Amino acid sequence: MGKFKLTNISDFNEIKVGDYLDESDYATITQNNKFLQFKYEDDKKLKKTVVTPGIFLIVQEPDTKLKETQFSKENLLDKFLYVEEVESKLNSFFSKLDVYKKFGIDVPRRNMLLYGPPGSGKSTAIKKVANKYNEDGKTLIVIYPTDKVEAYDVKQFVKTFEYHGVEKLIIIAEDIGGVEIDEVRMKSDSSLLSFLDNQEKSFKIPTAIIATTNFPEVFLGNLTNRPGRFDDKIRVDFPNSESRKELFNFFSGQFGQKLDEESEIIGSKKCSDFTPAHIREVIIRAAIHEKPVRTVIDEIIKEIEEYKNAFQNKAKMGINMAMYE
Repeated sequence: MGKFKLTNISDFNEIKVGDYLDESDYATITQNNKFLQFKYEDDKKLKKTVVTPGIFLIVQEPDTKLKETQFSKENLLDKFLYVEEVESKLNSFFSKLDVYKKFGIDVPRRNMLLYGPPGSGKSTAIKKVANKYNEDGKTLIVIYPTDKVEAYDVKQFVKTFEYHGVEKLIIIAEDIGGVEIDEVRMKSDSSLLSFLDNQEKSFKIPTAIIATTNFPEVFLGNLTNRPGRFDDKIRVDFPNSESRKELFNFFSGQFGQKLDEESEIIGSKKCSDFTPAHIREVIIRAAIHEKPVRTVIDEIIKEIEEYKNAFQNKAKMGINMAMYE
């Protein structure tokens, strides 16, 4: 059993399109045009969740809990995956916590957003950095599946953490905004904004949130136009010509192949939209289907063009629909 607590009273006539409202569980409009917002408070005390260093996934079965997991240690080239930049920013944050103390911030926090095309290496960069931090035996790394668990539930769940041997907390939120244009509009909602804005009430130790998105153009403004939502924004872009050739040689070398002529094709302008994932797929597809590498390169170029055309059409539809919502 619980109660609704009144948290905000606004003049409804003064609320404009584009205004941000605090997160609430219930809202209503009175006869004199007052906009009331309420939060539900459960009478029962939240059960503590004992947490220790390691990598864990948030699951709901149906209660929210942590499930121990691990990241694969992929043998990829760090310098093409922005690992150094992500790691450098995290190291700077965790090594200079005293700066926050001087500003009266007892529980320092930092939010980082990696954005760029699918397959560019955003997730791999985060996982490689997380694996490095996991080795210190003092860091709790929590994976927040944005497509399965609501931001409000995560915020409430983190409040229950009782830390044992944990000095640092890293929360990984992959694919914020979903994987489809319709989901982007749904996910860029007040619950996620509230989760980013009000962390001081949720976390008890220095915390870094690292998120990735494929669709910055749709909702990046909402998530970055206020300090504290995402302090560091890193664009993980397509590799340049020389990087594509080096990646191609790296992946082909894992299969014991030397493909100098094909490497030049990968480095050419026609492959400028290739991500590390595309380049690896060239080698894998050619091997399992026993096709010439050049044939596979042409196939993937065609697939990229088809995807771009389909996405652009859907994005236009999504934007037009949003105008009427």
